[in-house]
Amino acid sequence: MKEKHGNPFTGIAKFLISLGLVMFVAKLDLLGLGDIPEYFSWQMLLIFFGVWLLLSFKLVSAVIFFAIGFWFLMPDMAIQLTESYKKIYWPVVLILCGVAFMLKPLAKSCR
Repeated sequence: MKEKHGNPFTGIAKFLISLGLVMFVAKLDLLGLGDIPEYFSWQMLLIFFGVWLLLSFKLVSAVIFFAIGFWFLMPDMAIQLTESYKKIYWPVVLILCGVAFMLKPLAKSCR
């Protein structure tokens, strides 16, 4: 069995940082959703896990969670994407996933 030599509190730290970032966005209403209860939705839960995965250097999963959460959150946001951005949204997500796969070996070396 492989032993991990590292900080045993890394998971808790990533969780707290992710939660803090999401609460920061909610408190400042950076997405223009309105009151704080509007930020507690399943879409924001996906974005939260995207932040958590990003902090864990799981880039592909982070991009996918961000993309799905943001896509379903867009209709509720004060600022709307134009039709041209909506047309290129998913191709750009695929490109970002490809880039994330290419960066995966770099992320492993950072651990």
